Amino acid sequence: MNNAETIIRIFILDNQEIFTDGVKHLLESQQSIDWIDHTLNAKSIEETIFNFQPDIVLMDSEYPGLSISWLDNFLKQHSAHSKLIVLSSVQNDQLLLDAMAIGIKAYLIKTCKRQELIDAINSVSEGNTFYCKETTNRLRELIANGRYHPHQKNVSIQLSEKEKLILQLICSEYTSKEMADHLNMSLRTIEAYRQSLQEKTGSKNSAGLILYAIRSGIVALKAS
Repeated sequence: MNNAETIIRIFILDNQEIFTDGVKHLLESQQSIDWIDHTLNAKSIEETIFNFQPDIVLMDSEYPGLSISWLDNFLKQHSAHSKLIVLSSVQNDQLLLDAMAIGIKAYLIKTCKRQELIDAINSVSEGNTFYCKETTNRLRELIANGRYHPHQKNVSIQLSEKEKLILQLICSEYTSKEMADHLNMSLRTIEAYRQSLQEKTGSKNSAGLILYAIRSGIVALKAS
């Protein structure tokens, strides 16, 4: 291998062992790629990102306890050079629309061709976008029926159960430290969730988040 060749460092964040093994086998055939698998690493996701400094994170869209928006926001805050590629087991319109709304640069269905994944990695590492053929076709359909407007931000908002729980705790006047203790999460993770919620809902502060939670029916307005 040419020593001058740029190595693309990839963090695989997926808990489907059979799929992950296939991805690792594919990546091992690429001399310009180095990878680390979270399932083989006892460290927290945040710590792994800090230590490994990945160029790309391959994320399962349904990774337990983790949302696309949270991870995207965490990378922007703490590892700005890292790019996120989302992998989904099925074509889920809501997940796809949410990913587009926050500016995800690459979105692939796990049944995509092997070369599409390699092309996505190379394309994103060069600062470009990439969507597999199936995702591209679905985006065209969503545009045609008026459900997706490429230049419109926050097309739709879908919160994960963890995001809803944190929003409920904010409405209950929990501090970030109290939430971290209550949920057994790091303070850094809680702050990243807060920032992500503000960006997704268009809120500037906790008051805005509370107003959004009430309007959306996530929390009930208490009777005086």
